[in-house]
Amino acid sequence: MSEPDVSDLLTVAQAIEVIDAADVAPRVADVALADADGLVLAEDIVADRDYPPFDKSLMDGYAVRCADLAEKSQATLKVVGEVAAGQSADRALAPGEALAIMTGAPMPEGADGVVPVEDTERSADSVHIHRATSPGRFIAKRGSDVRHGEVVLRRGMRLGPAQLAAAASVGAARVRVCAKPRVGVLATGDELVPIDQTPGPAQIRNSNSVMLAALLRRLGCDVSELGVVRDTPEAVRNALQRAMSQCDVLFVTGGMSMGAYDYVPRTLVELGVDLRITKLRIKPGKPFVFGVKDTRFVFGLPGNPVSGFVCTVRLAARLLARLSGAEPEPRWISAKLLSPLKPNGPREFYQPAKLTTEGALPLEWKGSADVYTLAAADALLVRAENEPALEAGSTVRVLELPS
Repeated sequence: MSEPDVSDLLTVAQAIEVIDAADVAPRVADVALADADGLVLAEDIVADRDYPPFDKSLMDGYAVRCADLAEKSQATLKVVGEVAAGQSADRALAPGEALAIMTGAPMPEGADGVVPVEDTERSADSVHIHRATSPGRFIAKRGSDVRHGEVVLRRGMRLGPAQLAAAASVGAARVRVCAKPRVGVLATGDELVPIDQTPGPAQIRNSNSVMLAALLRRLGCDVSELGVVRDTPEAVRNALQRAMSQCDVLFVTGGMSMGAYDYVPRTLVELGVDLRITKLRIKPGKPFVFGVKDTRFVFGLPGNPVSGFVCTVRLAARLLARLSGAEPEPRWISAKLLSPLKPNGPREFYQPAKLTTEGALPLEWKGSADVYTLAAADALLVRAENEPALEAGSTVRVLELPS
């Protein structure tokens, strides 16, 4: 059976244009550095002094005056003390003298080179140099890493372990970051029961809420599960009104089609939401809704779990990234197709797939309710509208799923 005409539906590319055009204003928060992991900087971090703040030895060995070793293959120098990391020499180095120095310690005044300990032989208060060094050898000059006032981390950068270390090194105990988007997940449907209950003959467990909440956390959101609303106009209206007042972004699953009990789109309009997308040329996921009211956003997802998952990963994730202060960065890769595929229909198709060292293995498509196949996937294989059959070995475009 051929699919009905979908020419009046937005393409995925058109939907992305609509979503990307929506104005977003990330909330900014001042947080302790230890709480900033994974968040995006809202302002630059600058160095509070030169780093290193002094000429620093890069080796355990002896600080020397290179002039004492000039044109000599070996020399013996008087050892006048020792300086460890965290200490400073109490006087300048005179001709013919050496100072035992540890990695990270400041160079004494007058010294311009370091001889590694393995190139020396110590005897009481003297050291025999077996191999000469040159000026600046094994020394990190003051400010060679970063200068006072220089930008260390730029606005828009996501903070990870290395970035946190850089911020800590310049004393950024608190940082201004883009806060996680506050996201709510609301399920609809008389057929839904909690996951710890036994469904009746015509009921199913509410798997969408737990799936979406976990996915949205992986996308960097602060998530609230708002329960299940029954399929009555009053219940839907009250739930939507309450949920939209609590969230930056509301995700509603179910009730998006044209059935008698699909109240969500029309109720959103009644509540003043500007619906910018109502139907989409995507498989799975045609009954997809995107709406805006002031600074708040609503995504209406199909009730079938694979549809909701695909629409969130492919479309909603873009807006969430911008609300987090970042740019959308879907993880596209090219891979070798490991089994042949039939021709695709008129909707852009996102087929669950498994990535291996050999390439991408498409998993058998059993429909948009087949969460079990989705659970075995780590990628979505993307088929263009009306794409012809593909042979094994073809190069395909694959979207890696958030891990």
